[in-house]
Amino acid sequence: MYKIIVASHGPMAEGMKKSLEFVMGPAENVTALCLDEEGISKFSKEAKRLLDEQDTEEVLVMVDFLFGSPFNEFSKLAAGYAGKMEIITGVNLPALVEAVNCQEDGNSMEMVIPQIKEAAVMKTLREILTEEESGDDDE
Repeated sequence: MYKIIVASHGPMAEGMKKSLEFVMGPAENVTALCLDEEGISKFSKEAKRLLDEQDTEEVLVMVDFLFGSPFNEFSKLAAGYAGKMEIITGVNLPALVEAVNCQEDGNSMEMVIPQIKEAAVMKTLREILTEEESGDDDE
């Protein structure tokens, strides 16, 4: 089973974990890491510690921005990580819920990445109604 680390600028990652647990219950295999006023050095040390403590081969890191500090720091650490690591940018709550659902099903990280990315897609009400009218919905 892969582990999930949610990382963000500010408290978003912690808020996402709390929202996830509100929806799904305790999420023991999800860790939140927030870049705060204490700076990038503290964040980097904590990110390294989290990876060093992993008891699994696969780690999915979900970050807020492509090429933001959390993304950049985990990218640096990925090269030295002994297991498999993937970083997904643009994390949102639907993607995190999907990642946890797939995690609990015991699927490999590599297998579920497309599902997680699909869950993260944003749609307007108009798009949803148009899809329903034309029968294009996948559900």
